[in-house]
Amino acid sequence: MEKIEDIVSSHFDGFTAFEVVGYWKGSKERTLKVEVITEENPPKLAKIGKELKEKLEQEAVIMEIINSNCAFL
Repeated sequence: MEKIEDIVSSHFDGFTAFEVVGYWKGSKERTLKVEVITEENPPKLAKIGKELKEKLEQEAVIMEIINSNCAFL
């Protein structure tokens, strides 16, 4: 989990991380869900997703991009 946090924090000043249980091809696994509020464009986010996949030696990672109205107060 720390490796994920290190990679994400090298790209973003702040984020939220949740330890969760995920399922991949019928197998249960501990994983980390990371939420980031950013104005980065989707191609740059995809590049970060590919970096996570490679450095974590994963077959796949999931990235969900949601448009929302958020503000830091």
